[in-house]
Amino acid sequence: MVGKWRPAVAAAIYGLALSIWLAGCGSRPKDERVDQKTPPLPPVSTDEKSFASYQPARPYAALGSALLSRTVFSGDGPAGYRVEAQDWKVSAGKPTGNMTVPGAAFFEVRSGEGSINTGGQKTDLKPGSTFSVSQGQQFELSSRDAPLTLRLYVVTARQ
Repeated sequence: MVGKWRPAVAAAIYGLALSIWLAGCGSRPKDERVDQKTPPLPPVSTDEKSFASYQPARPYAALGSALLSRTVFSGDGPAGYRVEAQDWKVSAGKPTGNMTVPGAAFFEVRSGEGSINTGGQKTDLKPGSTFSVSQGQQFELSSRDAPLTLRLYVVTARQ
């Protein structure tokens, strides 16, 4: 008896699936266009300028023509020392010129590639590179194709 119903049940399932498929694949109304694209936005006039009033808490400041700097953290370190964390950005393809830092500095390359020149010795820099500079030591940073972003930690003795 079970064998008699199998073809009828299968035919009913196939019929139901066919009717659902036909209902879902119905034709679109003639007035609805599929190829119609969204029109472009209207042009903005050149004299219309509205800038946001947002100002970052710690903005970058220029330290010469090729270097931007901002202080991220400043606080007391171990007894008799002060620690400052700064972010530096060296412009793409430009050297910073000779410079010094007010204390011992430890640098970490965050992004970009470039080089540091200390006393005639050139060292290539890439993301993840670290190096240090003594207090009063002159050095020059330069970047390649993209800006060189550095995080430096400056340790100075408190007076």
